[in-house]
Amino acid sequence: MTTATTKPSARSAQLTCACCEKSFAVQSLYCPECHAPAEVSKVVTERGTPPQFVSVIGPSGAGKTVYLGMLLDMLSQGTCSLRGLPNGPFSLEVQQETIRALEQQRFPEKTPSEADQWRWVHCEVAPAKRPKRIVDIVTPDLAGEAIALELEHENTHPVIRSVISKSRGLLILFDSAQARDDGRTEDIFAMKLVSYLANLFRGEGPLKWRKSRVPIAIIYTKADSCPEAMEDPQAFAKATMPGFVQGCERHFGRHRFFAAGIVGSYAMGVDGYGRRQHMPLHVEPRGIIEPLEWLMEQV
Repeated sequence: MTTATTKPSARSAQLTCACCEKSFAVQSLYCPECHAPAEVSKVVTERGTPPQFVSVIGPSGAGKTVYLGMLLDMLSQGTCSLRGLPNGPFSLEVQQETIRALEQQRFPEKTPSEADQWRWVHCEVAPAKRPKRIVDIVTPDLAGEAIALELEHENTHPVIRSVISKSRGLLILFDSAQARDDGRTEDIFAMKLVSYLANLFRGEGPLKWRKSRVPIAIIYTKADSCPEAMEDPQAFAKATMPGFVQGCERHFGRHRFFAAGIVGSYAMGVDGYGRRQHMPLHVEPRGIIEPLEWLMEQV
């Protein structure tokens, strides 16, 4: 009498999340632990090489959604020194919403605070001259309020810690006008952030007090309305956020300041609730690709 062997069913197959490293059923659409799309993990697994994550973070109102959407659009067009290939329909949502909003002379809606509503992005990026040197932009479009809460109470949003800790480099965004007009508030947030990152990337034993080698590109957004930031981002940072600059110099051996702008001109409008809001009239991106170019030279 022979005993039939049964092959494991597709339902029992497991996939390891590329972000939080938890296992989950391969037929799932999202990781149940961190809500990362399963497609991200599938692409990374099939490629067979360890992912090199780059994440985008910053406080509420820094313009992360607009910057990320414009960055993805420029990468996918293939007109710059870098080429980008978005993976999965979910990766196109931020890009699509940003471009549609700007074409309609408005900015995208504010990112919800709930982690299960964050839109994820996975874009494989490589230099045009070295197409096999791939870096993965893998990041949820994080809500600034969620980041602030995570800084105050660690592991409030485990996905934030998971994504950042896996990152080989970071793009950190700050609103240049906010830094200019209320630099002290912005500086305090930034000091908390750099301390959080230093603890996250700190080595062990004799390496504990060495500067981290993780490169961070600090980008002052909306610099089209803040010429002093566009002219000299590093001098602007020292003048408006000195505590943050000192924290970067103390904890990170590789960091650099940039400025970026997307809107060439805008008007002030009033919505149906009487709230004033900026209306982009002319899109003229500047300084979008340069931070990522520098970052890719470092990782």
